[in-house]
Amino acid sequence: MDIKLRNIRYSRGAKITAVIIVWLGFLAAMGSSLFLWENRGIAGVSNYARDSTFQNDFATMVHDTVEYHVVLKSEANIKNASTDAKTTANNLQRLHQIEKVLPTMVNFVYYVRNTQTGENWTNLDEQRLSKLGSETVDPVRFIQEQPTTVFLGTSTIEASVPFSQIASSTEDMPAGSPYEVYAAVVGSLHPGDMFYNDFVNFMGTKTSIEFATMVLIIAFVLAAAAFIFLIYVTGRRDPEEEDMPGRVKGMYTDVHTLLVFIAAVISLCIAPGTSTDVPKILTIVALAVVLSLDVFIGLSYVLSMVRQFRAGQLFTNTLLYKLGSSLTAFLRLAFQGKVFKGWMLLLLFGYGIINGLIFILLVAFNSHSVWPEFLFILLVFLAFNAGVAYFSARSLAALAQIMVAVKEISAGNLDYTLSSNDIPASFAAFAEDIRSLQGGLQKAVAQAVKGERMKTDLITNVSHDLKTPLTSIINYVDLLKREELNNETAAGYVEILEEKSFRLKQLIEDLVEASKASSGNLAMTGEKVNLHELMMQACGEYQEKMQQAQLDLHMPTAGEAVVVWADGKYMWRIAENLLSNVIKYSLPHSRVYIDISSENGYGSFTIKNISAFPLNISPEQLTERFVRGDESRSTEGSGLGLSISQSLTGLQGGKFQLEIDGDLFKVTVAIPLWEE
Repeated sequence: MDIKLRNIRYSRGAKITAVIIVWLGFLAAMGSSLFLWENRGIAGVSNYARDSTFQNDFATMVHDTVEYHVVLKSEANIKNASTDAKTTANNLQRLHQIEKVLPTMVNFVYYVRNTQTGENWTNLDEQRLSKLGSETVDPVRFIQEQPTTVFLGTSTIEASVPFSQIASSTEDMPAGSPYEVYAAVVGSLHPGDMFYNDFVNFMGTKTSIEFATMVLIIAFVLAAAAFIFLIYVTGRRDPEEEDMPGRVKGMYTDVHTLLVFIAAVISLCIAPGTSTDVPKILTIVALAVVLSLDVFIGLSYVLSMVRQFRAGQLFTNTLLYKLGSSLTAFLRLAFQGKVFKGWMLLLLFGYGIINGLIFILLVAFNSHSVWPEFLFILLVFLAFNAGVAYFSARSLAALAQIMVAVKEISAGNLDYTLSSNDIPASFAAFAEDIRSLQGGLQKAVAQAVKGERMKTDLITNVSHDLKTPLTSIINYVDLLKREELNNETAAGYVEILEEKSFRLKQLIEDLVEASKASSGNLAMTGEKVNLHELMMQACGEYQEKMQQAQLDLHMPTAGEAVVVWADGKYMWRIAENLLSNVIKYSLPHSRVYIDISSENGYGSFTIKNISAFPLNISPEQLTERFVRGDESRSTEGSGLGLSISQSLTGLQGGKFQLEIDGDLFKVTVAIPLWEE
């Protein structure tokens, strides 16, 4: 039996079940409490006659009866008594309203009598009295026999139950009025009017109140028992398990408390209220959701606090405690010299103490009018603070030097010299670290430059070494072409050798040029270059090749001259590369557009064409070496043209931009304009 209890006590299923019971019990208790609160008026009365709804309805009907038979009477009476048209219209409207309501009252009976003329009005005839089971035919006697009655006389109000609202019914009766009004609600209610409907609701609510009270008690007991169980088992270990000390992980206690408080405030702000615009079922669902979240948040918080308490970490697991511990550890390291010089803290503390003592002496000598000692202490005070100000200014000046050195180094001036002669001891270690960082950056930059130089030299040397045998191959191929070869197959092989050798030669030349352009080892001669004339000449050079590639070239033949500051041969090389790129990779029977413009201090030309191959590549990758838009690499391109063009554009201070939109390829070369 003990083993079963222990298993239940420490099982996860039991804890989850307890949480669910707490949740459902809380919702049931809150729902019952809200229901009881909303119907507290019904719960506090013993019978229907004492319900506020019944009293209001009864008082309203008495008031309508008096108003109708004593005040308004008839349309003719209203028209004769009213002094203005508006009052007449309002009274007529009120008369018609009461005429519609009074006949529908099944359980409300009345008798009105004029004691002077003997006239009377009632809704109790013999037939109705018979239906109501009356043994008498006297309406007044029948009304007086009912449990809820009222009598209004000239200056008298008598009611079987206290109705404060009935007093307002006599305000409309003229002073000294000869009318007597008897009214009642029959004891045995019949269906057909608001009194019967309200009575049914009243009795149903009474039954629901008894049920809600029972639910409240049961839900509270179950939720309290489950909550106590959770408090008991939270943070406890099974005695038969190995006792392994461990730290309770969780949110900081003070942070958790703050978040729970914020959640409570938010819940109060967003909790739905009673509104006629929102369906009641939606209000109940929303309220249940908010309360459920509050239950789980609150339960999690309480159990977390219990867990922290039993682990002895309720205080030590707070953010304030952690910050205090960190500050204490930091100060300990500071005084040990592991963060900064501990004696600096002592100096600051000593400076404050000395200034305080000197100030006390000054006040004491001044109050006793001891002027020689006062002047001496004042001089000491001024000299002491002047010395501190001097050393502080020197330290700040040293810090300014260090900041200037850091700014120069960050700007790329790695050879900037930070002198250590004027650096005080307080910032000596800092300055030494800056110099060490500067030396490390110098070594890294030198290593990077060395690697780049080695790469460029490697490309240049290998290209040179390849040129020598390639030249021999080209020469021997030329000699073979001059020989009379009777074999057509051999002649075809010679043509292939010639084509591939020239392609290899062009590739090597492009590689060398790309290496020089990217490394900046090219001399630039700036001059005036007319972009329009340059592109017109380049298009003329490539017109025949454009026609062979079945491309339709469109370029404006006239326009404003765009003159840039550039190197003519480099601009020609850029234009050649881009037009060659267009011929190699454009879709046959498509158009090529060249536009020339100038803006923002740059003159530019733009070339747009449709690619024959899918451009599943980014513009940044296309400008890398040996990258081609033709992934099958079946065309004659080397993949170096765009890289060379980009490097030559940058060498001239220009901008090189590629754009890809589907199969549309667009390249823009912008060069600074020529300034007179």
